[in-house]
Amino acid sequence: MQHLTYKVTILIILVLTSNAALGASEITLNDIEMPESAILLIVDGLGSSYYYPELTPFALDGSELSRAGTQNMAFGTRIINISTPYPDTGIAHSVIVTGFSEANEEIVGYPDATIYDITRQHGFFNIAVMEKGDFMSMRDEQDIILYAENNSIDDPKISIQSKNPPPGVTELMDDWKEKLPEYMDGKSGVGKYSAYNKWALDAANAVAIYMVEEHPKSKFFLTVNVGAIDSGGHNMGDDDYIRLIEDLDRDIYPLYETAKENDMAFFFTADHGMAFAKKDARRGGHVSEKYVSMKESLRIPFIMISPNAVPGLIGGGYGEEDIAPTILSVLDLPNNLQYADGTSIHVKNYASIFVKADSEYKVSLWDGGKKLSEQSASELIFAGLPLNTIYTVKASGPAGTFEEKISLDSDRQFRLDNNKEGLSQKQMAAGILIIIVNIAGLAVIRRIK
Repeated sequence: MQHLTYKVTILIILVLTSNAALGASEITLNDIEMPESAILLIVDGLGSSYYYPELTPFALDGSELSRAGTQNMAFGTRIINISTPYPDTGIAHSVIVTGFSEANEEIVGYPDATIYDITRQHGFFNIAVMEKGDFMSMRDEQDIILYAENNSIDDPKISIQSKNPPPGVTELMDDWKEKLPEYMDGKSGVGKYSAYNKWALDAANAVAIYMVEEHPKSKFFLTVNVGAIDSGGHNMGDDDYIRLIEDLDRDIYPLYETAKENDMAFFFTADHGMAFAKKDARRGGHVSEKYVSMKESLRIPFIMISPNAVPGLIGGGYGEEDIAPTILSVLDLPNNLQYADGTSIHVKNYASIFVKADSEYKVSLWDGGKKLSEQSASELIFAGLPLNTIYTVKASGPAGTFEEKISLDSDRQFRLDNNKEGLSQKQMAAGILIIIVNIAGLAVIRRIK
């Protein structure tokens, strides 16, 4: 019954979203630096309480814990206060890639639910190297993924799954699959855990360099997950957890340098944090009842380095669901995520206007009485617009005319639906999803009875 419900859900959402854009007409109005590709690094179990110099971690009993001495990610654009809604690996990864605070692993597999759907529509290869967070629907979003089948650092089982890989990447990943024993042999304790992380970081770096050198005209979105920080938090004490973070900060540098030297966007975050019962505790946790609501479990880092991002600290309070919309904004891609309730954090040194309609509209952008651009399309991106400037967007199409004056202090998105009084496709899809989930729940209850 659950399998049938999943198939029906996918079919209905596919019908409702069948005219999703396969690309957009982009108009760049000023000379700006924009990233062509991106790397998203998710460090499993890395709490910002232990990583950010502005924060102090505490144990469950109130004792103050140590903070890692780090420097490589102490620059860029840093979001100080951002938290996961729930510190579970599968759920948190789902939130990161969907921008939906109530996401789960199943929703990741729905059409137009993730950043990967948007990047694919705009010509990116989706590539991944993941030690955790690599559940089935996440793997299925990738054109190719090198991943760990199990969570064992003592006996890791590495596999490759692909459906549309860039030429040569499968062979490269095969080579790196065979290199793992070189990293792990003869090591134990913190050294072995850090070696596991370093292997994934180095493999990801090799993939990024290969894409730059062998496919220079191809855009790619590379997702990386390193899992030994989380494993170390669970299996070692708080002091070893800190040592693992410091090793990570050292080993991350080559990947960061590759992104910076090739004008990529680099996003650094975590799925959740880690908590300890007391100082010198032998084990930690994050999702058990005693840890699940602690700040140390919930607070995560979010750091961006990109040619178009303004470096500095950003205050305020944000949620993990804001990561996906922010990633899309930095990449100048429209936030067409079907279920997202997060909002983008404006970090760019310019703004963009995104216009999308069910059918073709003639859209023009005006600065006072001067027409800056005009084009007919169903999806348009006006990029490179100076901040704090007043513009007017005009559109004419099947549903009539549209005109709005805006003061542009961040990205803006306009949806021109044919049926202005009805529900948008996104609302319809979300509504159908809720109904089907409720029906499935009733069916399960009936079976239990």
